Amino acid sequence: MDRPLRFHIVTLGCSKNQVDSEGMAQRLIARGLQPTDEPDEAAVLVVNTCGFLAAARAESRAAIEELAARRRPGQIIIAAGCMVSLDQHRAELPPGLDAYVPTHDWNRIDAVVADLLGLPIPSVLESTRDLPSFPRLPVRRPSAYVKIADGCDHRCSFCAIPLIKGNQRSKRPSEIVREIRELVNAGTKEVILVAQDTIRYGADLGLRNGLPDLLRSIAEHVPDLPWLRLLYLYPSPLLFRLIDTMAELKPCVPYLDIPLQHADPVLLRRMMRPSDPDFYRRLIAYARERLPDVALRTTFIVGFPGETDEQFRRLYDFVAEMEFDHVGVFVYSREQPTPSARMEDPVPPEVAEERRAALMELQQRISWARNKTLVGKILPILVEGTGEVEDERGNRAPLSAGRAARHAPEVDGLVFVPEELPLGEFVTVRITQAEPYDLWAEPLAQAKRRRETGRGRPRPRRQTGLKTSH
Repeated sequence: MDRPLRFHIVTLGCSKNQVDSEGMAQRLIARGLQPTDEPDEAAVLVVNTCGFLAAARAESRAAIEELAARRRPGQIIIAAGCMVSLDQHRAELPPGLDAYVPTHDWNRIDAVVADLLGLPIPSVLESTRDLPSFPRLPVRRPSAYVKIADGCDHRCSFCAIPLIKGNQRSKRPSEIVREIRELVNAGTKEVILVAQDTIRYGADLGLRNGLPDLLRSIAEHVPDLPWLRLLYLYPSPLLFRLIDTMAELKPCVPYLDIPLQHADPVLLRRMMRPSDPDFYRRLIAYARERLPDVALRTTFIVGFPGETDEQFRRLYDFVAEMEFDHVGVFVYSREQPTPSARMEDPVPPEVAEERRAALMELQQRISWARNKTLVGKILPILVEGTGEVEDERGNRAPLSAGRAARHAPEVDGLVFVPEELPLGEFVTVRITQAEPYDLWAEPLAQAKRRRETGRGRPRPRRQTGLKTSH
């Protein structure tokens, strides 16, 4: 019997790319190909690239070059995703690739592969204005991303996403609910809704209250979903209504990811972003009032063309005032063909790096102080990894890592527990120690035992070999 053809997908970039890779895998499996974790075993190699920044494109090129260096006769290499969606970015890829699949055409991967392998070409659905959906199979982790829209209607002066992906296309609410139902039936404990601009979900479909209504539909039709998280919420007045809806619905974790990018009005206007920091203040105050224990994440750009010392100081003071839980700081990257690439008065790279370091040092102090307020609190965590630690005496002991509701996957901290806990399950713990980004905890049973005996497990010195469910 002939051995089935195998494929291997390398995914780079954001969580939205991860969803597209899952969709490509589903279409290839439906064609009779089987996935493999070993590139050398695959007849088809797909690199789902990121084209957002020069550094990401360099990583994508390196990944393709690495596969090409080990390429065996007859092996097919396909570049997919954002980097192949613009001709000038595609030109940066190494030669010798067999095909390109732009990010908006990921659902044609099976037809492309069939053509290259000489197989019967499947009939491909005509592209529609709606974002394509696909069946969701069990994943090897307790959380899963669901892309509810792609593309963006905003035109931030530093961002190439609208050029790469076009205007927003939303997925039909019924399709989103179906995907979530399939994931929960397969054991998923947390669903994370993602888009370029999540808060505007459904605007292109003519929905007036798209995201709030979608959340209510999910809560109604998938009542056994434990955690529902939202990422990438553009700072819009629509957020006030969304916050009210989140406060009403049990699955919605109290977590808001709102990229603000800066706090100086003049610079925000040059970025073509909402330019009223007082609106940001009102929004944050409302979120903290309506969502007890809310965790706030944001991102900022430093070194944007024309950023002065005074404008950076305004941003610095704003971060100190707002006391966000999680902050990402990025040095501005000049990307063609965005409008900001043509702006004058660039900030020297060393100055931009100094500003990034200063802002991250400030945020580290804030994060640590906020984490310290959690010591003694009892929280549920979702266990994502297990391994071992070594204490001060050199003895090895089990270690588990999980996330509380205040932690999004991959970008925020973890909760470490010196016990072997069940992977992919919720465990209630008591927080025992805070670090700038991570927390340490003990299961409630151990906390009770420690109170009764006055003894507990020694504090681990370092962690080793965590096995995650990803």
